[in-house]
Amino acid sequence: MPEAEAIAISKVPKAIHVAENEKLSKKHTYSKLKVTLWTSAFVVAVIALVVLWNYHPSFKGFVERLSPTFYYFLAAGFVFAMIDGAIGMSYGVTSTSFALAMGVPPASASTAVHLSEILSCGIAGYIHNKMGNINKKLFWLLLIPGIAGAVVGAFLLSSLEHYSDYTKPLVSLYTLILGWVILNKAISLKPKSKGDKKIKNIRVLGFGGGFIDAVGGGGWGSIVLSSLIAGARNPRTSLGTVKATRFFIAMLSSLTFIVMLHDIHWDAVAGLIIGSAVASPIAARVSNRISVKSIMIAVSIIVMLVSIRSIIKVLTGIFF
Repeated sequence: MPEAEAIAISKVPKAIHVAENEKLSKKHTYSKLKVTLWTSAFVVAVIALVVLWNYHPSFKGFVERLSPTFYYFLAAGFVFAMIDGAIGMSYGVTSTSFALAMGVPPASASTAVHLSEILSCGIAGYIHNKMGNINKKLFWLLLIPGIAGAVVGAFLLSSLEHYSDYTKPLVSLYTLILGWVILNKAISLKPKSKGDKKIKNIRVLGFGGGFIDAVGGGGWGSIVLSSLIAGARNPRTSLGTVKATRFFIAMLSSLTFIVMLHDIHWDAVAGLIIGSAVASPIAARVSNRISVKSIMIAVSIIVMLVSIRSIIKVLTGIFF
């Protein structure tokens, strides 16, 4: 081996080591910059709130006049978004169950949930697209029927808003079933088998998922994503595609609800939006440190208990 070639080969490990060090250095710098930006944003927000509270009586009066319902949904939105970040589903069903338990009519509950999901799903869809996690063919197969189903479901539920005493137990029954589905997934989830056949009726799945999601206030992820993965679809691209389509479905169903409904519980809407927005960056960091199975079991039990409570409460009011 010529001397020059030997020297060149001996320099390769050193070059690789230098490149790895540079990569780690850039990653460390980026992490420090990210922490600095978040810290700065938090400090600025705290200072702004302190100034507004002390020097602007109108702001202080506005906060003091806020309904306690806003604060309940603010805390609930934060907790439910943290759960959703950990297991990738259940935000809709937990939020809807909570809203129904708080006395919010089904259509208003679904409106609050879908409005609060627009921003988070838009961001998630954008990130999945940048990472190449979206199957474009699957995206369009789900999107059009999903939007159609969501609009039909939102229109139907809004039209029955005056009969909320009768629709509420039906929606609670749906969340009860969905809670059982989540529990079953946590206990008996099986890995995909090579012999499984791919699900074919994507359009039917999209329409049904969109319709049930609008009527029940949640279920797009639990129904559509679970069905795709169970039907031997790629889990990574299925998750990215379902998240991306969810943005458009939440937006169109929300628009239908806003046009159809005359009385929307904006305190609940604002609480869920702000609570979930605050939780989103935290959930990504915390999710890897928590047992997904434990969270799914806990969520399913809570959802089922709250749903049963709502059903009993409504039926007692109707018949007794």
